[in-house]
Amino acid sequence: MDFIVCFIDDSDFEHDLVRNEIAPSAPGFTFVQAYTFEEAKEVLGDRIPSLFLLDLWGQDPDVAEPQMTPREELDQRVAGFKTLDSIYEGLDGFEGDSTNEYLKRFFTIVDSWRNLFEEVCARAGQNRKYGLANLREAREHYPWVPAVFYTRKSLITDAVAMFGAGGDGLFIKPTGNNDQETRILTREYGPALIGELTAILDRQAQELNKGIIEAKFPTCGPAIKAFLRAWETFRAH
Repeated sequence: MDFIVCFIDDSDFEHDLVRNEIAPSAPGFTFVQAYTFEEAKEVLGDRIPSLFLLDLWGQDPDVAEPQMTPREELDQRVAGFKTLDSIYEGLDGFEGDSTNEYLKRFFTIVDSWRNLFEEVCARAGQNRKYGLANLREAREHYPWVPAVFYTRKSLITDAVAMFGAGGDGLFIKPTGNNDQETRILTREYGPALIGELTAILDRQAQELNKGIIEAKFPTCGPAIKAFLRAWETFRAH
């Protein structure tokens, strides 16, 4: 039995990376790939995935006129950001925890860019509604199947939202200076990602063996038992 990882992402490039750079390093796993949850259900048919691997950010259909922020507007905003000079100014004579003060000052710069990034994304119609909606659907239709996020653009606010919505994990997509570098980094990261997903399924199997989840979702009992039998055999080898 191959264990199905259902990958849902709205990007052709990301699908290509998973298909050609990650899936080959995952013996025993079959990747079912889709752009929406509805498409995933259609492709899965009567098969039940062992895990959902979900992109987070996607196009928000409620943003009627997505647009890129004009360069001159960004130049004006960035001109008001603090510079590296503000980090080091007076730091040598700072009374107290200078390391903490140094990091706080540095974070003010990071936070300015983080807030600007969120504003730019919102204007372009990109946000986390896409991934969270797919998570809700996965929970409704496959309540015992773990769902983790695999994302590149997420911020700490996204992590809070993801775990608040009941996500089972968060993994960051490797990012190079260009597509080819990203492809190479993804290929290198593939075995580590599969190892992390395997660990999540190990933990899920432990929880399923307690019988609590099966009692909560009795109609899922046969599927849970089939998964546990197959997973025990898979891990024994």
